[in-house]
This record gives sequence, C-alpha cells and structure tokens, in this order.
Amino acid sequence: MLRRRSVMLFLSLVLPFAASGQAGGILGLPDRIMSSSRIGRVSSANIPELQVRDTSSVDFPEGGTRWVSEDYPFFKYLSDNNLKQDALTLVSGAYAPSDTLDFLRAKVLFSESRFSTASRLFGKVPLSSSFGHEALHYRVVSLASNGDFQEAARTLDQNPYSPGERGYELSALQGAGIALLRADKEEWDRRSTCFTYGDYAMAESERILKEISSSLLSPSRKRPGVAAALSAVVPGAGKVYAGRLGEGVAAFLTVGSLGAITAENWCRHGLSDWRTIVAGTLCATFYLGNIYGSYMSVSVENDERIAAGHTVVLYHIHLPLRYIFR
Repeated sequence: MLRRRSVMLFLSLVLPFAASGQAGGILGLPDRIMSSSRIGRVSSANIPELQVRDTSSVDFPEGGTRWVSEDYPFFKYLSDNNLKQDALTLVSGAYAPSDTLDFLRAKVLFSESRFSTASRLFGKVPLSSSFGHEALHYRVVSLASNGDFQEAARTLDQNPYSPGERGYELSALQGAGIALLRADKEEWDRRSTCFTYGDYAMAESERILKEISSSLLSPSRKRPGVAAALSAVVPGAGKVYAGRLGEGVAAFLTVGSLGAITAENWCRHGLSDWRTIVAGTLCATFYLGNIYGSYMSVSVENDERIAAGHTVVLYHIHLPLRYIFR
C-alpha cells in the first residue's frame, strides 16, 4: 500500500507533462542540470557551426546605360582588399545588363554567403562568356552550400572539358565532393578516379576528400538505443559511450547520491515518510533524465559528425577556385 502511494505520487508529477507533450522537457531538465555542472563540462564536445540555408532574394536595379566593365578595376580593388560592403554598393548601381554585371553581383553575394541569389546570377552567365567557366564552378559551390546537391550535380554535367584538361579534374573534384554530400558511393568512385594529386591548386583538397570519404560514405554511427540501455544499467554509462566522459561522471554521481539518500531515508524513516518520497522522486526523475539525455547525446553527436564532414567538403570544393580563377 505504501509503495503504491509512492509510485502514484511520482506519476502525478510526471504524467501531466507527458500528457501535454512536454515529457522531453521535464526529462531533459535534469540532464541539462547534470551536464552543466563543473564535472559535466570537463569533456563537453564543441558543437560545430552549421551552415544555415539562404532562402533570401536580392533585387538589383536594372535599366542603366553605364557598362560595369568601366568600373571593373575599382571593383577588383575593393574585392582584393576584402571591402565586401563597398563592392556590393558599387554593383548595386543601375548598370546596363551584361554577363559581367551578373557575374560581379553573384561574386559579391557569394562572399556574403547569400547563396540563393548568387547561384541564380551565376546561372545567367553563359559558358561563352569570359567568366563562364568560373561562374559554372562557383554556382556548383553556391548550390551545394545551400543544400541543393542534386542541382549542383546537374550543373557540373554541363562542363565543357575534355580529359587531361585542368577544368576536367576540377569538375571531378567538385563532383566527388557532391557525391560525398549525397552519400553516393558509386558516383564518388567514378569521380575520384580522376584525381591525379599533381596540380598544386587541387592536390591538398583531393587528399582531404579521400581521407574523409570512408566516414561519410559508410559512417560507423553509435546507436542512441545502446546509449539509453547502458545508462539504464549504469547511470552515465551512455554518456561515456557518446564520448562525453565528464557528463557521464556527473550523471553517475548525481543519480548515485540521490539513490543513496533515498535508501538511507527508507531505512531510517520508512517508505511512506515524505523525505523518502521526495528523495525517491528526485532520484527517479534524474535517473530517467540520464537515460533520455544519453539517447539524445548520441543522436546529436551523429548529426554533428556528419555536419562537420559536410563543412570540410564544402570548403575543399571551393578552395581550389581561389587559386585557379585569380
């Protein structure tokens, strides 16, 4: 009877949150408390910055009579000195429509990470233009940075290069990077066979992509369910499995201490005493929070690992362009 009353009291505290869809919140709170303790912060992993997709659109004035090529030297000066805002102001003027104008506007927006409009403007530059090849490859990076991997791959299929040409290997490098982002092993194998590692502008990027290819194509992911089961058996063990030793130790000490306090009060005052009930409720809440937190830690860690790999890929399909198109 006494045991049933204790269980009912605990359920009366938890079930209202579960019924309102806030179970994750009440279970996540004790996990955050344990993780933010001094011990829990010892081995906390750094969360990589995730690329936020750009969905904004930028409109430029049209109908001018002045050719932007007349101001190209000044634009080049601003660009070379990293004066992005000044360069954007310059190309925002009312110039006569031209391929050069589309390209310069796209280049400035690209440097500002405004990939949506940049990719659209790069796409307006024909391959016959003096900026055509550069625009094609920058468009690939813009689309990939915005998460449109399929369109980026289709853009690369337009490349006009023949085997043996520098642009052919550059297309292979970018195509291999897109394959990694899409986790397409067959396309990766096809593209990466074109790597020669002999061009200074691409050699390092080719080596880096080769090194991380196995982790992106066949990632050895830890399982959230295993982490939860481990923490159910030994509090904090799931956090250690997730690679967060400090948080695991904090969870073990917290749940263990509350369990010891509950047992002591049970022995001294009995199961029905308010001190036993309060300590037991706290212990159960932190115990369940430790299981929930372990499950979420592995899920987040898997996502972070892939996001970090994607960041590396995006960097290395862009880096060679800085050396090839100067």
